[in-house]
Amino acid sequence: MRISALRGAYVLAAGLAALATGLYYDQAHVMQWTHFAQTSDLTRGPIEAETARIFTLLGAFASACAATIAAGSALMARLAGRTGDWVLRLTAAVLLVLLLLITVVLIVASFTGEAPVAVVQTPWWLLTAEWAALTVAVLGAGATTLRLWRFVPEG
Repeated sequence: MRISALRGAYVLAAGLAALATGLYYDQAHVMQWTHFAQTSDLTRGPIEAETARIFTLLGAFASACAATIAAGSALMARLAGRTGDWVLRLTAAVLLVLLLLITVVLIVASFTGEAPVAVVQTPWWLLTAEWAALTVAVLGAGATTLRLWRFVPEG
């Protein structure tokens, strides 16, 4: 196995851990950053804000679990030989597909849909950190996948 594939897996795990940290901080402060648009339905705004908080918490938990899985599969690849290589191959490929799918969904959802009643104004530095962590995780998963799915005998 090439060391660069393991480095990519470590970058993937670090990116996912950073994303989990940012999302957890985000959900902890989402109510402080929320203001409500004028509407006749007074319950819709708080429900939207709580829904955003819950989904952000679920994203943080999922990112932390994925970071643990990525780090564990990288450790397994380092120690378990061929079986570990295949575990890392499959883990990196599945996480890459999931991360790309989530990225596309986030981008498309930001351009479509109706205007929310609960407007969450997350600070720019936190949004930048979350997108940077997602980008690092995608690059790590992509590098690992590219390195490990080459079927060329090592010389």
